[in-house]
Amino acid sequence: MKHIFLIFAFLSSAIMFAQDGATIKGNVLDLEANNTPLEMARVSIKETGDKTISDQEGNFTLKGLNPGTYTVSLSFVGYETKTIEVNVAANHTTQIKESLGANTLSLDALMLTLASSDKNETATITTASN
Repeated sequence: MKHIFLIFAFLSSAIMFAQDGATIKGNVLDLEANNTPLEMARVSIKETGDKTISDQEGNFTLKGLNPGTYTVSLSFVGYETKTIEVNVAANHTTQIKESLGANTLSLDALMLTLASSDKNETATITTASN
């Protein structure tokens, strides 16, 4: 009887250690290119600090999470950052699919007058600002 109990305890602990928590898997798409995969997009979880980047197919995986609600941020250079709330359950994979659009800039014109000893020139410089 003692051996059966030890075997049962060993198997139970092995099963518990085999469970590696919740997972968030997803796909990041490029809204500017008809929702094609967006490679190298940054994906991060605010609460844990976990980070990853999307692969060539726009796919990413964040593993080993505790059950709960997380704030997931998706970003790419020159694109608007998207922040979403994701609920994950124990030992479950939550799938998300999000598209990122380009970051829009407003342009202002600036008139600059340059002077030198032998001539005056006027130039127009356009600056970008958010």
